[in-house]
Amino acid sequence: MTQKNSYSFIKKWILIGFISLLALLAGLAVYLNNYWGPIVTERIKETIHASTDGLYRVDFENVRVNFISGRMTIKNIRFAPDTHVYNKMKLLGTAPKHVYKLEIAELILKRIQPWKIYLDRNLEMNALEIEHPQLELNYTDLKNTKTDLDDPRTAYQRLAPYLNSVKISNIILKDADLKYIDRSTSANKSVALKGLYIKISDLLIDSAAQYDKSRLYYTKDIYAELFGHHTMTIDKNYAVQIKEFRASTAGGYARISGLSIIPRFKEMEFSRRFKFQKDRLSMNLEDVQLNNLDFDLLNKERRLSASSLVLKKANFSIFLNRELPDSIRNKGLNFPQLALQRFKLNTQIDSIILNDARVDYSEYNPASKRKGTLTFSQINGQILNITNDSLSLTKNKFSELKLTSLLMDRGRLNVAMKLNLTDPNASFNYYGALGNMDADMLNSAIRPLSLIEINSGFIEKMIFSGTGNLGGVSGQITCYYKDLKIKLLEMSDQSSRLKRKGLASIFANILIIKNHNPLPGAPVRNANFSFNRPQHSSFFNMIWKGFAMALLETIGFDGPTQKEIKARLRKLELERIQRDERRDDRLKKRLIRRNNRTDVP
Repeated sequence: MTQKNSYSFIKKWILIGFISLLALLAGLAVYLNNYWGPIVTERIKETIHASTDGLYRVDFENVRVNFISGRMTIKNIRFAPDTHVYNKMKLLGTAPKHVYKLEIAELILKRIQPWKIYLDRNLEMNALEIEHPQLELNYTDLKNTKTDLDDPRTAYQRLAPYLNSVKISNIILKDADLKYIDRSTSANKSVALKGLYIKISDLLIDSAAQYDKSRLYYTKDIYAELFGHHTMTIDKNYAVQIKEFRASTAGGYARISGLSIIPRFKEMEFSRRFKFQKDRLSMNLEDVQLNNLDFDLLNKERRLSASSLVLKKANFSIFLNRELPDSIRNKGLNFPQLALQRFKLNTQIDSIILNDARVDYSEYNPASKRKGTLTFSQINGQILNITNDSLSLTKNKFSELKLTSLLMDRGRLNVAMKLNLTDPNASFNYYGALGNMDADMLNSAIRPLSLIEINSGFIEKMIFSGTGNLGGVSGQITCYYKDLKIKLLEMSDQSSRLKRKGLASIFANILIIKNHNPLPGAPVRNANFSFNRPQHSSFFNMIWKGFAMALLETIGFDGPTQKEIKARLRKLELERIQRDERRDDRLKKRLIRRNNRTDVP
């Protein structure tokens, strides 16, 4: 045999050997897949059924195990509760409040070692990736007669007969669809999120990890994020947009950047979609974040517990059309304390912190056919003890508010308020002060709403205090001002423009209006007010009405004085008409006499 033929012979046998090895490995892979597939399938189903006391079952169509790469693929997974078992648990008082459903088209497990599951009963893998899972969470407010103390076993102790440990470095859910259904109400309210990204880091269930308090559900961190979420409110009147959402159990935070609630209709169009007056709200928050959020408590007991809620650059615009009839609904139900009491979620937040917020409150007055706007800008401060938790309320039943802002973008306004969170009559008290500002800066608010315009004047400071409840508000205002002059307005007969009531304005400024406080040589005037709230009046509207009454009294333009002015103007108008009638009568008689003289021959 020549050397050339010898090389050809060796190459041929090497090739045959390589092909044989590949065939052997392929056959081994097929055998292992056929052997391990059913074993893994049975072990997974058995473990889930036993560890959940038969509540959940899992079904899937195909399990493929790559023995060499440690890759396992499971297709068409359906994880759902057994309704028969769940109903039985409800009767026994052991049913959980949250029930889950999960559908996955394909599940990929990487670097898994099947023999360890079978021989050592250890489930270990580097990563678990899930593409486009569909998860549904159902919440029912069950009054269970039994608690977790009736079965104190940990998850590890439940799994121990089947597995010694479970260790997964990363579980990643990509493009997940999440639907949360609250079945505690007759409406079965639901929230749907699409395109959610979830990463679960370092899942470990073993004899040591079961007592590790730093782990939430045996994980070091559960991180979620969502981008570009858009939805509509149930009534289709608002669009809700979220630019970015992030949450982390390890960080203990939930954060939303770019939260907007946008009305779908313009102000007047929105209001005329209803039979009664209804507030139109527009909201935009640059950033909102809950800190030190207890995720474990939120899931297990549906209790919201956090150290702070921080709102950065929160802009609110509220509009109300007064041309419509008053709502038959009692707006006292929306007083802050009562609204918090009605909030379905048990809540305890130590403080709400506002950074550079803004509120624009507008009303349309049909008498002036104008919109008046009251503005509070650069709002900073905090609200303490926001809770409806019964245990927390026994320790502290008051919520305290301390805010500073600019009124009409000019005057520095400081306000402190204390609200009784347990009083069914929603009692509260407040005090504050307003710094110096030009009085005519208030015109955009008072001109359309009260048909009064400030020509000139300077507010040096204003001090106020009061108490209130569902029945109304009372208090005192001391306003230091000088050089105040006003004019009274009315609608023009020829156009929709507002025109000055000349005689009335002169009469008011000369005889009625006190254009200084204090007047030269006189003590400062304090104005007391008491406003009985009609049921259509809201919390802030009630306080503003009390303010307005006191301010008008301070300048000498209170309700009785306004009636007196109107009575005097009606008298002057009647006298003018009578003078005109007498003049016309004299002219008529003069004309008759003149005609009689010309008729004499």
